[in-house]
Amino acid sequence: MSHNSPSMRALVEALFQPSHSRNPDGSMGAELELIPVRDHSHRRVMIERNNEGPGSADIIRDAGAARGWREEIDAYGAPSWVMPDGGHVFYEPGGQIEISSPVFPSAAALEKFLRDVVHAIRGSAHAADVVFLTSGVDPYNSLETVPLVLHAPRYEAMTRYFDSIGASGARMMRQTASLQVSVELGARPFERWKLLNSLAPYLVAAYANSPNYEGSQTGYASYRAQLWQTLDRTRTGLPFDAHDPVSAYTRFAEGAGRILDDEAAHLTTLFPEIRPRGYFEIRSMDAMEPDRVGEALQFISRLVHDDDAAAEAQELVGDPNTSLLPRAAEFGRSDPTIDAPLKVLDILVAD
Repeated sequence: MSHNSPSMRALVEALFQPSHSRNPDGSMGAELELIPVRDHSHRRVMIERNNEGPGSADIIRDAGAARGWREEIDAYGAPSWVMPDGGHVFYEPGGQIEISSPVFPSAAALEKFLRDVVHAIRGSAHAADVVFLTSGVDPYNSLETVPLVLHAPRYEAMTRYFDSIGASGARMMRQTASLQVSVELGARPFERWKLLNSLAPYLVAAYANSPNYEGSQTGYASYRAQLWQTLDRTRTGLPFDAHDPVSAYTRFAEGAGRILDDEAAHLTTLFPEIRPRGYFEIRSMDAMEPDRVGEALQFISRLVHDDDAAAEAQELVGDPNTSLLPRAAEFGRSDPTIDAPLKVLDILVAD
């Protein structure tokens, strides 16, 4: 395919246009992923019951029974649940669960939704001796003990592609968990796009929560971020260009190895730190406990939705800097060149 093909460019241009159901600026949504393990053995819990005990689906069914969660079979053939307020619970390829929120008008309302759903699931899990971990990566289990549980064509194709590069792709798919936050494009989407790309390494560091893997320390504050950064450098990172963001993202899309042939589907297999989707999806943070989720939501909301705070933050952190990403993953806030600006941002958010 030639660079900047008209069809790809048109698809990318649409990513930087508001989604069809435009929400007021200040609205937020999120996806929080959890990793289910047996409380005592720390072995991963499968979707359905096996000889080790209840499956995670049994636990979610119990949690949802009194709350009106409707069970469905999703596009990948796995059980999923629809909540009365529009929230969902889905499965990820390794059996992690994803709590997907509806859009909320504020960070506080979004935090309450996520906290309540986590509390409901954990309440049912306790009786089954199951723990739903909030960690960026499964800290206990090896890749070989965590099978691919979703066998839809998309995940089979991703598995084949990433296996041809190395083990990071399989670990990402089956063993990682994140907090992803979505914000509106805003009145000046390319300014917000620049700010979010500039903030991404600082978000990696501030909310790093995955130092352990296979029962040992990895040497990384966020091993999840390390896996994402190394799984395929053609489809991750900070594809930002202040002069022509659409052309830059089009080149990024066309330069990424093809997993799926369809151009629109291909765009869904790109995993930059900030992904345009008719809104901006912030993908830089490890999964974390609800209290920390609330802090992260408030941090993002203040810096993104307050024009004065946004301008101060942009001046402080400067242009997007890809070289900060590996340092943020390895050292987190212990890197003084990252922590010093973060301390100023913390004060800015608290004011």
